Amino acid sequence: MLLTNRTGVKNTRDLLRAFGGLNETYGCTEAEYSGGMNFSARDFPALSTRLPRRRLQELAGLNGMYHLNGLLTVCGQDLVYTPDEAPAQPVTVKNAVADSRKTMVGIGTKILIFPDKVAFDTADGSAAPLGAAWEAGSLSVSFAPCDASGNTYEVKDKGTKEPEHPQDGQLFLKLNEPDKPYSAENTLEVYSEASGNWTVIPLDYCLVTAEGIGAEFRVWDTVTLTGTGAEQAGQWAGLDGDRIVYGVTETTLRLRADPGGEHFYGRLVHNGSSAVWVSMDGTQREEYFPAEGVKVERRVPDLEYLTECDNRVWGCSSSENVIYACKLGDPTNWFSYRGIAADSYAVTVGSDGPFTGAATCMGYALFFKENTLHKLYGSKPSDFQLSSLRCRGVARNAARSLCVLNETLYYLSSDGVMAWDGSIPAKVSAALDAGRLANVKQAVGGALDGRYYLHVSRENEVRLLVYDTERGLWHEEDVCSFEMASTGGQLYLWDGRALWAADPSREAAGQRSEGTEQGVEFALTTGDLGLDSPEERYLSRLTLRLDAACRSRVTVEVSYDGGPWENAAALTVEGPRRNCDLHLVPRRCASLRLRLWGYGQITLRSLAKTFSGAKGNWMELEG
Repeated sequence: MLLTNRTGVKNTRDLLRAFGGLNETYGCTEAEYSGGMNFSARDFPALSTRLPRRRLQELAGLNGMYHLNGLLTVCGQDLVYTPDEAPAQPVTVKNAVADSRKTMVGIGTKILIFPDKVAFDTADGSAAPLGAAWEAGSLSVSFAPCDASGNTYEVKDKGTKEPEHPQDGQLFLKLNEPDKPYSAENTLEVYSEASGNWTVIPLDYCLVTAEGIGAEFRVWDTVTLTGTGAEQAGQWAGLDGDRIVYGVTETTLRLRADPGGEHFYGRLVHNGSSAVWVSMDGTQREEYFPAEGVKVERRVPDLEYLTECDNRVWGCSSSENVIYACKLGDPTNWFSYRGIAADSYAVTVGSDGPFTGAATCMGYALFFKENTLHKLYGSKPSDFQLSSLRCRGVARNAARSLCVLNETLYYLSSDGVMAWDGSIPAKVSAALDAGRLANVKQAVGGALDGRYYLHVSRENEVRLLVYDTERGLWHEEDVCSFEMASTGGQLYLWDGRALWAADPSREAAGQRSEGTEQGVEFALTTGDLGLDSPEERYLSRLTLRLDAACRSRVTVEVSYDGGPWENAAALTVEGPRRNCDLHLVPRRCASLRLRLWGYGQITLRSLAKTFSGAKGNWMELEG
């Protein structure tokens, strides 16, 4: 009997050491996971659970957060500011705003809060309205022509020819139109004994006098003046409207106003419901009844979304379809048009639909609609330019998803998550289920260490997705992010009840364990394993190499060929860091998936797959 040679069955072993991220598409590979929670790429190429968070404080009724040299939280109607400087104490301003959702932006040391139009100063902890208004009510208000120094004049002499023997400083109203002695066509002159000449006194300003009228205004403010009745009295043709303040005291405002009208040389005094005009020489008096009272206002437009760019605050109004920019370095003035480089700016856009967000990136002020990107650039109002691009813009209700990270702007569009680096927006969420990113009720963005955090709220689902911008990997964490604020070195999250720090080691008390999660619940479902092996081999053994950083428990379940989940292995680690191996002997199948879940802190370092031959050569007998 002679036995033929038999080919030995050889086993092969593959080692998977580079793990990808979340992939919710049909193309999920064995190096990625189709679903999971609380894993991250912080130890790439290994796959680790996220860092434990630290609970900082209870916080109820949060309407917004913003970081500028410290963290400002809007809780109900109160502002609470916690400076970054460790010894500094928190500052609280009670009843500063209405109890509603806020839009905030920082410029200099101030944080602007809309729609309340309030500015919080981080330097002194004060809050003040951006706009200002004064109404006369029953107070007396007078309007009189004045010179550039704010001086008003009373004159006794008038005529078509100057007096022959005047005294030094004598005033004279020269009548160029004798039948209209107080018309702006006439001129007020003063005699100078030193020169021996009469000099015209230009009255290019209006002095408004009333109790408390100048308390809320400053020089160079642009104010809107209404209810003067000056045109009705024939004193100025266009005194009502936007005026620049050239001088201010507690009781006066000096406004620029071109002379005009038949009753220019005189004083107009409002007394409640009536107004009396008295000529400059006191010889003529007329009474009028204006339709409204006198009001002076420094207006601030109603803006939905805000951003800061080149020392200006930019904002947009969907009701007007207008983009506004404040005066250079002055967010209290939005209608200042003096013809200089520091002027305010406004432009109407031609695209349809409401604005959906605003941001600043690469030196541009950007305003989004769902299908349009408006880009503003330039150094001053005379050379500001607006360009528009039809593209995938910010989705509705996703304005707060805008976040600049490593010179790139990320945001949620109706087609997924986009990245804009100055040219055309590019989609970065191809690995995610697009349906679970559509029709959002709320989207909030944040950033920390090159990771883009995106909170997405839909009708029946809330998610916190994390995109590692350096490696292009997505992960998902448990939701703790209804509000987020990035500082550059920390990410603060609000879960609806308390404020959390994403990385406790960066806090001032980073070595303390109080309030820090001792472990993290995690879960992970891999893609199908075994699809890349030929038919003559089968997966005979799996070895998972894990690191446990603290007390942890891991359970491994297996699903064969899409069947039910079966327990395959479990591991409990007590005490300090430990390296562990989990060995699995699966039954023969075309493919399988693994599900890991547990509690603690683990790192999946490698996955070893052993393949065996599915069949060998039969022995042949010869006799």
